[in-house]
Amino acid sequence: MEKEAIGKLALIDVGSNTIRTVVYCRRGERVRKLYSERDYTGLIAYVKDGRLTEEGVGRLCATLLHMKRFCALCRCERVTAFSTASLRGVTNRAEAVEAVRRLTGIDILPLTAEEEMACDCAALLRMGLREGFAFDLGGGSCQVFRFQPEGLREGASLPFGCLTLGEHFVRRGLFPDREEARAMRRYVRGTLEEYLPGFTGVRPPTLHAMGGTARAVAKVLRATGQAESDGECLCVSRDALRQILRDARKNEGRMVATLRRIIPGRMSTLLPGVLAMEAIARHLECETIEVMPTGVREGFLWTKLLPTAVPSTAN
Repeated sequence: MEKEAIGKLALIDVGSNTIRTVVYCRRGERVRKLYSERDYTGLIAYVKDGRLTEEGVGRLCATLLHMKRFCALCRCERVTAFSTASLRGVTNRAEAVEAVRRLTGIDILPLTAEEEMACDCAALLRMGLREGFAFDLGGGSCQVFRFQPEGLREGASLPFGCLTLGEHFVRRGLFPDREEARAMRRYVRGTLEEYLPGFTGVRPPTLHAMGGTARAVAKVLRATGQAESDGECLCVSRDALRQILRDARKNEGRMVATLRRIIPGRMSTLLPGVLAMEAIARHLECETIEVMPTGVREGFLWTKLLPTAVPSTAN
């Protein structure tokens, strides 16, 4: 006899660029994704001198109160929140987490870089992958790692994301120009060489990409006929990434119109994300990137909350 549903639970992912809430419902050993809500909070913009400012704490609390109301409307019985690079490096993290708990009633669990990569690994393994190379590009950090059936084999959390790259390198317009793009690529390659020297030229047949940035890039490429579907995943070539950059330089207005139509919330972060993805693939000498429909949220759900369950994939 099939087990009865145990009710709805919500998972709030507090990221550097976006805060995303996903509502799930479990029946037996399977978990189905029901609803989702996101807010492009841009939390990392409120970090000054290594501290999350009072304004940033207020912005975080306001967003979480909105998410709490969303969860109440969805009749969630359990709400869990975790953070990644958004709070990982701030010196007043404990104070910020306590302020959020006091003002919203939500306890945020900050993940270490190792825990985030472990969640990413769990998500990939639950999809049936056995081993390979992957990256999870967020707003403030990028996890690049090698995995095997036992889990994480080797990896590092790199101190850049699509949001921080744009803030540090793009000075003269909405999109990076040639000089800014070259500087961004040099920085990404240099960081990879520093943190992961053993990953240079490993030539994996496919590089698995995770995170909202990669999915946004794939969405743009799919809309323009430059990404191929492989079941739940989308395959993106390095040349397609380079083509996005060429198109943006050739006709910025047309690119703005395209992004506004497809992914308006990522207007300023998509091109830095594309540059980072292309630079990572070039460093590993890989021509094909497979954009995965799962990520740290699913990995967190499996490893931290429902280790025996089988959740649905993310969008």
